[in-house]
Amino acid sequence: KQWYQRRVRGKTISDFQDEGALHITSVGHSLRHIAIGSDSGVVNLYNKDDIYKSNSKPLRAVMNLTTEINRTVFNSSGELLAISSKDLKHSLRLLNTNSLQCVPNWPTSNTPLAHVTSLNFSPNSGYLGVGNTKGKALLYRLTHFQSF
Repeated sequence: KQWYQRRVRGKTISDFQDEGALHITSVGHSLRHIAIGSDSGVVNLYNKDDIYKSNSKPLRAVMNLTTEINRTVFNSSGELLAISSKDLKHSLRLLNTNSLQCVPNWPTSNTPLAHVTSLNFSPNSGYLGVGNTKGKALLYRLTHFQSF
């Protein structure tokens, strides 16, 4: 499905198609990457420089969630990507964009996320804020980052 058209002076000079997505539900970007979430729960991570090449392939297809993705948010350095789905309880994952691996030990089954509706990182990535359908704003300290 076509996702983006690059236009100069009203003329389309390139377009981009996300591999495998039927319905795109969320788009996030950093200086180096673009993340595209779909209604199937898949998030494709692309190198920003590659999306204008023909037959661009994702660096990683994140398939850890199974319901519609509603948020794809990068931290300020682009090192972490947070993805969430509000349709199922505790549906939040963090992806390290350097290793292309999801953080394996968080969130746990005891993390009280409920249905995640919003999320964002603090300016220096020391905190992750998570909003949920219970009306709570949860704040988590990311100790990998020294500054807040």
